[in-house]
Amino acid sequence: MTFNALRLNEITLPLKKRQALRKLFGDILDKSDKKCISIYIKKYKKWERFVVDAIIQKNKQLGETHYPSCNAEVIDVKESAPNTYTIILGLAGNARTDISQQVDLSAVQNTSFINKEYTYFPVGSGIGVPPPEDSALLTRIVKALKPTQHNDKDWCKPYKGYAGPDLATPSTEFLKLVAHQTRQEPSLSSKQKYLEDVLQDPAKLDELQATYDVADILEIFPNTVSAEDLWDSQPKGPMTRTYTIIPEIEQSKIHDRPCFSISVKAQKSKALQRLFGEAPQSYQVHEGIVSDFLCSLNAGDILSFNKKIKKQKAYKAPYEPKRDVVFVAQGNAYERSLSYLYEKQAALTSLKEKFIIVSAFKRQQDIPLNDTFDHLAKDGTLTKSYHALSRDKGIDNNQGHNHYRYGQRVHDVLQDIDLKKLNNPVFYIAGSTDFCNAVEQTIATELGENADIRISNSPNRIRPPSIPHS
Repeated sequence: MTFNALRLNEITLPLKKRQALRKLFGDILDKSDKKCISIYIKKYKKWERFVVDAIIQKNKQLGETHYPSCNAEVIDVKESAPNTYTIILGLAGNARTDISQQVDLSAVQNTSFINKEYTYFPVGSGIGVPPPEDSALLTRIVKALKPTQHNDKDWCKPYKGYAGPDLATPSTEFLKLVAHQTRQEPSLSSKQKYLEDVLQDPAKLDELQATYDVADILEIFPNTVSAEDLWDSQPKGPMTRTYTIIPEIEQSKIHDRPCFSISVKAQKSKALQRLFGEAPQSYQVHEGIVSDFLCSLNAGDILSFNKKIKKQKAYKAPYEPKRDVVFVAQGNAYERSLSYLYEKQAALTSLKEKFIIVSAFKRQQDIPLNDTFDHLAKDGTLTKSYHALSRDKGIDNNQGHNHYRYGQRVHDVLQDIDLKKLNNPVFYIAGSTDFCNAVEQTIATELGENADIRISNSPNRIRPPSIPHS
C-alpha cells in the first residue's frame, strides 16, 4: 500500500501527535490528489500501527531514517578474550577532525575534552547499534507466523532506526493471544493446556519468559499469529544496544583519522526448556542479535550506528583531579575506565592521585588483551589493577600494575584495599544491576552511607534461566 497523501484534519489525534506526523512526512502531507486516503482513527493503537506502516513505505521510497545514523569503517576485529572481540572503527577525516561534524554530541557536551594533539570522544560515552536488517532469529520468526505477507519483516524489526517489537522475552499479552488463538486447534490442544497453566502460575510464567524467546513460542504454536499481531502484543522500542566507546589514540595516529573501538562479548545463553512436554534435559541456545552481528564483522565493513552519542549515566564531568578514583567493573566493562583515564592523563595537574581498577572475571584468560592499560600505568595515570578471578586456581601474584587474585570475588579484593586511606575517593561501578548493588553495599559498609558511589548498571541482555520451581 502506498499513501500518496494524508489528511491530518481527518485524523482524531492530539495536536502534538499531528505535528509529529507532519514532521515525519514533510511535504507529502501538503499534496492532494484523487488517490488521497481519508483516515478516521480514534484508538491510539490503530494510529500507531498505521503510522509505522506508513513510515516503512516512506523509508523505502526516500531512504530516510527517524534516528539519524552515522557510518564508521571497520579497521580491525580481533578476539581479545574467549568470545570477546575488540572492534576498531574509524570515522571520516583526519585525526584532528572535529568529530562533532559527524556525530551528535549534544547529550555529552559537558564531558568531552580536547588534547593538544587529538580530539577524543566524550568520557564514558557510548554508541547505540541497531540490530541488523536480517538475522537468523528474524528468519525463524517469519517462518512460524501465519501465512507470510510481503511486509512481515517490516512489522518484526526496527526499520532503519524506527521502533520495533521486542523479539526476546515473550510478553504476557503475547502469550495470552497465542493461548486464545489456539483454543480451537486440536493438534495443539495439549500444548495449549500447558500454556494456559503457565499463565495461571506466576512462577511458571517467570520461568517461561526467562527460558523461551518469541521464536521458540511461535515454533511451538506455528501459524497462530500474524506479524501485525506480534507488533500489537510485544513491547516496542529502538532495540539498539549500547557499547562504550574506547578511544584509540595510537590507531588514530597510524590511520590519521578519528578512531575508537568497542568491546563486544558474544551473548549466549543455554536455557533448559521443560514447560511444553519436552524431553528431559532439552536445552535451547539463545544468542544476542546485535552482539552476534558485531562479532561477525570484518575489516572494511561499514557499521551504521545512531548519530547521537549516549552518555554513561554514572559519569560526572569535569574530571576531579584532587580525588582518588576506584573503578569497579564486571567483566570487560572494565574497559569503560579508559576514557576516564585518558581525561586524567590530559588534565593539566599532577598524577599523584590514585586511579585503581578492580575487575571481576571468572578466569584470567577472560581478561581482554589491551596493552593500553600498560602504557597508562607506565606514565603514572593508572595506579593498580586488581583482577578478582572467582573460578580460577593459582597463587596470587603481582605483574607490574596487575594484581591477580585467584578464587576471590570483588568483595574480597575491596576488603584487602584500605579504602579509608584513599584521598576523598569517588567510586565508579559498572556491570549488571545485581553486581552493582552488591559492590555498593560492600563500599557503604566500609565507608558509610555518605560514600561517593556512582553506578552505571545494565540488565542482562539475555536473561539466565530461573531457578527451577518445585
